[in-house]
This record gives sequence, structure tokens and C-alpha cells, in this order.
Amino acid sequence: MNFLAHLALSDNDPEIMIGNSIADFTRRKFYDQYSEGIRKGIELHHFIDEFTDSHAIVGEMLEAWRPAQGKYAGVVNDIVMDHFLARSFNSWTGENLEAFAQKAYDLFRDYWSVLPERAQHTFTYMERGNWLKNYQHRHGLESSLNGMSRRAQNENRMAHAVVQLDRQEDFFKERFENFFPELQKAVQDQL
Repeated sequence: MNFLAHLALSDNDPEIMIGNSIADFTRRKFYDQYSEGIRKGIELHHFIDEFTDSHAIVGEMLEAWRPAQGKYAGVVNDIVMDHFLARSFNSWTGENLEAFAQKAYDLFRDYWSVLPERAQHTFTYMERGNWLKNYQHRHGLESSLNGMSRRAQNENRMAHAVVQLDRQEDFFKERFENFFPELQKAVQDQL
């Protein structure tokens, strides 16, 4: 799962949302500098990643991406799952995507002083490009994949993943729709 899903699965708790958003930008040895709520969000992020990465349905999705995407199959899949979540955000969460995205950007500003520098950098670009809202559109998906492709250290085909998604959208969408409710329940049980 990518940024939108991690935020949406944070039970609308500001500190859990922050922790869930910064987990990939911090290391365990720095966890003690954060409040209990932010640490809970960091741990929730890792739980979501482990649950997702070990799930059979996600494994099917990764196998479908792997021939073209190689070791970047997981990155592509995470972004595509945020795309599916964004397209039906209200149905999955009961919230308006645009309002939720603005709430997240406001939250990042409110907690700016505790965000790791790399998170500050990323969240600045996230808000500027309104990534959370634009995940729902093809141009937003393409933009995210192109950005990841440029930042990757190795040669990759992430920028071309939308072509494969066009051909296999029903396959990926059906699996997302079967997987996400299981993830939502697992997260609620974890919280």
C-alpha cells in the first residue's frame, strides 16, 4: 500500500496518521523521539506492509506485474492499489477524497517540526502535486509512476505500467476489491 492507503487506514487519529506516513523515513533507533501515538502509527505502517506483502491475493498481483516490472513489481502494485482506493474512496472509507487529502496536508503542516527531513521534502511535493487526490486519475497514476521511475536507482519500466494496467485492469481491480476489505479488518483488529 502507498501513502493514501496508509493514511486512510489510520482510524482518523492524527498521530497514527503521522506515524503511518513517516515510517519509511525513519529508523527504529529514532522511534523513542516520537510520541506514543506516532510510534503506534509507525508500528501500524509495518503491520500493514507485512500483512500486504504476505497476502496470497497480493502475491497474484505481484506475479502478474513481475515479468515487466521485475524487482519494482511491489512498488508498482502499491501505487496501483492507491489508484483503485482513490477511485472509490468514499465507498471504502465513507469520506470525500478531496477533503481527506486536504486534512492530510494540513496535518503534515501541523506536525512539520517532528517530520524527518526526507518526509518534509516528499510531503511538500505531495501537496504541490496533490498526489492523494490525483491518484484517482490516470494522469495522477502516470505521474506517480513516472516520478518513482526517475528516482529509482536502477533501470526500470515503472513508467510503462499503465499500459499493462490498461490491458489487465479487471484482473487487478478484482483482486484489490477482494484484498482491501481483509486489510481493513486486519487493521481494525490490530488497532
